[in-house]
Amino acid sequence: WGPWGECSRTCGGGVQYTMRECDNPVPKNGGKYCEGKRVRYRSCNIEDCPDNNGKTFREEQCEAHNEFSKVSFGSGPAVEWTPKYAGVSPKDRCKLICQAKGIGFFFVLQPKVVDGTPCSPDSTSVCVQGQCVKAGCDRIIDSKKKFDKCGVCGGNGSTCKKTSGSVTSAKPGYHDIVTIPAGATNIEVKQRNHRGSRNNGSYLAIKAADGTYILNGDFTLSTLEQDISYKGTVLRYSGSSASLERIRSFSPLKEPITIQVLTVGNAFRPKIKYTYFVKKKKESFNAIPTFSEWVIEEWSECSKSCGLGWQRRLVECRDINGQPASECAKEVKPASTRPCADLPCPHWQLGDWSPCSKTCGKGYKKRTLQCLSQDGAVLSHESCDPLKKPKHYIDFCTMAECS
Repeated sequence: WGPWGECSRTCGGGVQYTMRECDNPVPKNGGKYCEGKRVRYRSCNIEDCPDNNGKTFREEQCEAHNEFSKVSFGSGPAVEWTPKYAGVSPKDRCKLICQAKGIGFFFVLQPKVVDGTPCSPDSTSVCVQGQCVKAGCDRIIDSKKKFDKCGVCGGNGSTCKKTSGSVTSAKPGYHDIVTIPAGATNIEVKQRNHRGSRNNGSYLAIKAADGTYILNGDFTLSTLEQDISYKGTVLRYSGSSASLERIRSFSPLKEPITIQVLTVGNAFRPKIKYTYFVKKKKESFNAIPTFSEWVIEEWSECSKSCGLGWQRRLVECRDINGQPASECAKEVKPASTRPCADLPCPHWQLGDWSPCSKTCGKGYKKRTLQCLSQDGAVLSHESCDPLKKPKHYIDFCTMAECS
């Protein structure tokens, strides 16, 4: 065996070879050539690469052909090449198949990717001499290590927690479903179309942190399956025409994304579910867990003594030390307002007119004005609403002319 050759990558998991010659002694006079493998390979430089604007190694290989494309296709803007994953057969995964961004056509730009390139976004296997060989999440060929649901290599799933939710209603247009934070793993967002149809009227969309759309923006839909490279993370989208519309991720998010629903026309009620995993918050070794609860004060006096009034009280989330906190469950937050004094208010009541003060000529008449409670008790005039007080409880009257 000769010495190990140069590693195919400087970081991120490359491959190096060693070869042996059949020269001890060299076969002569019809002697058989040496048996067994002539070439061996192994993993090398498995440490993480510095962040290259979030680009994957396969993206870098596609982008290396951008300038070449400008020469090949003549004048005009250069073609921007991105990796094509969706629709590529397993036997072709180690070819450098790239598609033109924003145009859709694709080419095999190289018959083989660089050794050590991952075979696909959803696998830890790597390409060696154009063939996909098994490797672990530690980037070592033939290793059995796998990522757990938290995205930890060789982990047991204890370092993260699951977040899930659902949406069953939406107004026309774009509306946020959930913002998934950076570092989230094993993202799955799915919407089953109404009775298995291919046109539900509601579609999933993805918006980046800067407000630009990564998927299905500007009321333009991607109908076919595709893999979306975003800041070093690949998001697999089923296509809007699939009976089960779905978005999945295979590595931790480098930047947050917002999942939206786009509703058009007379859509059926959407049935969208999402799950993802985020790291648990670390506590120091001697940390004392703090328990938070809703603290309530006494109800205020009713805003009205009759009719419909309101009472208010202060409701705050506080920890065990009485300090303001934010970990209280919103689902069980006590009400801070309630209706009160829903009783009939005292009312004005006029009596019958008295006889005229004169038997002839012009006189006056009057009638009693009382403030009564709901049970008929006579109250002081101050108990009734002065704005509703009747004005005509004294009036003139004209009898026959006096002789």
